[in-house]
This record gives sequence, structure tokens and C-alpha cells, in this order.
Amino acid sequence: MKEIDDEELKKLNIDELTKLFMSTINAQNLRLIKGIEYLVEEDFSNFAKSLSYVIDTHTEVKIKKKFESKIFKSKLMFSKADRLKLFNKINDIKNIGEYFAHKMLLYKVIFPDESFKSHITSILKSLTKISNLLAAAVKSIGTDLSKSHDISEEIKDERRRMRKEEWDLLNRLYNYEMDYLSRTFIYLKELVEDIMMLADHIKNFAEYIQFLATKYLIFE
Repeated sequence: MKEIDDEELKKLNIDELTKLFMSTINAQNLRLIKGIEYLVEEDFSNFAKSLSYVIDTHTEVKIKKKFESKIFKSKLMFSKADRLKLFNKINDIKNIGEYFAHKMLLYKVIFPDESFKSHITSILKSLTKISNLLAAAVKSIGTDLSKSHDISEEIKDERRRMRKEEWDLLNRLYNYEMDYLSRTFIYLKELVEDIMMLADHIKNFAEYIQFLATKYLIFE
């Protein structure tokens, strides 16, 4: 991702900074997901590169500092406290992703079979979808809260489908005939749980967007 120019940041208002911050964090989140896909493919080189990128990249820090310097001087369509909370929830995606990446780099796992790989790939597609939907919802907040509300509902529906996939994966993992109580078992179990932790944060974020829509928008 290219370096962000300070002079360009100065020209952006709070809503534009929020959109840029969301886009930047979402790009890193998608890189994390792509890294997991490389792991499924047993492409360990690109897996390590993708996850190291998530850990080492901090292009969002300049945006965050500029946002914090401007927010108390700006007129907003909703309260500064709500806007700060929104911004911090975006930042939490980065924090979760960085933690997730560190954990995954501890061990190079080999998946037990193609069926398990297929299920992981499916749940990652859903995670990609809700990550992109969240980015769209955040970008609509400043102009169309009703649209943000509807997108957030779609996120919640997709996350419910992911929950079923999660239990299918864990059930499969616990019922392999071999003695699978090993580092591989622990790693795969935590991989599934951490994917859902990120999905749950996105779902909770979507619910907060719906709260803002209810608070500031009168539905017909």
C-alpha cells in the first residue's frame, strides 16, 4: 500500500478520513484472509509474506492521528463520542488481525484432508464478504444511514451462516479417527475460532452501525 501524504490528509474532512481509514484497514484484513488461503494451499512462502505484511504495515497510523486532531474542531451529523467509538471499532479490526497473524505464524500446519480445506475456504469466502460489506456500510454512514443499516443486516445474516460452518468444522475436527490431540489439532481449532472472533467483531460493529441509524435517522 502506498505511503499516505500528510498534505493530502490535511485536506480531508472527518467523514473522508473515516472512509480512508476503513479502506486501509479493510485492505489489510483482506490480505490476512488471503494469507490463510495460502496456508490452505500449503503455499507457506506467500502465507508468511501476507501475514507479516499485516503485522508490519502501519499506514493507518497517520490517518488515525489526523482524525484525532480534527474531530473536536469539526461539526458532525452525529456526536463526537459516537464518531470516536466508530473509529475505534475500525481500529479494533487491525488489532484483531495483527494478533491473529502472530498466532498463525507460530506453526506451519498441514490440513487433515481436502474436505476440511474446502470448509475452511468456504468460511473464508464469507469472512471476505462481510469484511467488504462492513467497509461499504461505514462509507455510507456520512451520507446514507438507511443504506448502512440495511448492509449491516446483511452482515448479520452472513455471520449466522458462518456459525453453522464453524460447528461443522469443529465437529469434523473432533471426530477424526486418528489421535489428533496435538499441535495440529490445537492450531486448527484456534484457527476456526479466531476466524469467528473476527467475524463476531464485524457483526457487533454492524449492530453498532444499526444503533447509530436508529439513534440519528427517523425511519418511515
